[in-house]
Amino acid sequence: MRRRFLAVFLPLMIAFSLALPVTASAAEEKTYTGMDVSIWQGEINFQRARAAGIEAVYIRAGEGSNITDRYFERNYENARAAGLKYGFYHYVTARSVSEAQEQADFFASLIRSKPQDMRAAMDFENLSGLTAEESVRIAEAYLERLEERLGHTPAVYSDAYDASSVWKSNLTKYPLWVAEYGVESPRTIGGWESWSGFQYSDKGSVSGVSGHVDRDYFRGDIFLTDEEQASGKQIRHDYSKANDGCSGSDTGQSGEYISYTVESGDTLWSISREYGTTVEILTEINRISNPDLIYTGQKLLIPR
Repeated sequence: MRRRFLAVFLPLMIAFSLALPVTASAAEEKTYTGMDVSIWQGEINFQRARAAGIEAVYIRAGEGSNITDRYFERNYENARAAGLKYGFYHYVTARSVSEAQEQADFFASLIRSKPQDMRAAMDFENLSGLTAEESVRIAEAYLERLEERLGHTPAVYSDAYDASSVWKSNLTKYPLWVAEYGVESPRTIGGWESWSGFQYSDKGSVSGVSGHVDRDYFRGDIFLTDEEQASGKQIRHDYSKANDGCSGSDTGQSGEYISYTVESGDTLWSISREYGTTVEILTEINRISNPDLIYTGQKLLIPR
């Protein structure tokens, strides 16, 4: 009797389920048509790009520990004005853990005052001279430091080969933005369960962009959650309070904090003594994981 019931009822259940509308969870996996841009694209008309179907864009903020992309601010302002979803990526050149942390600090200093829809992304693709183990250690140090600075989990940009042969399982907790050209979907993504970004061409064309541009699809975890955006908003609030009225000075005062620019020879201990605070307070406010590691030019919040 039970078997007969299932034999009759099960096909009806399957047919009914196929007729149901798309669920909310499926809708959340909407794939966005996108591109990623840098100085190499020159002046971009983002309004025209949006009209041509572009919905999301990654913007290069800089490279290494001191190079800011010349079109970074312009691309950010114009992409935002066009109503696109956007995020920032950073070209990493580190060859040691300490360099990785310094470069993460630099990237964070460029973008933490800006609202973002998409995760900050690490572009660490030049691994020449490094073993796989060294590459992983550098990447881990960079990503951990960046997460501390920004308050959200960053993403990893990688080609399909490195995703499967270099980046080990301890990096798969970070959403993957994978590059592989000439295929409809990535053929391999290593230890990741799925991709969140897919760069499918480096020779794309988009209205509003002169010459070739990287083309992408973005979905799911590449976008910040409401909670992560709230955390970023609080960080921006703290830094804007500290930097109001700085007028180009190395130190600026506003509200509960002053903004201090680290000089050669400074330590957290010497700064804390000068301003009547403690190393523990400075590390907590500034999300510093290693109190012995600060760098010249770094901006710090100091309680008034």
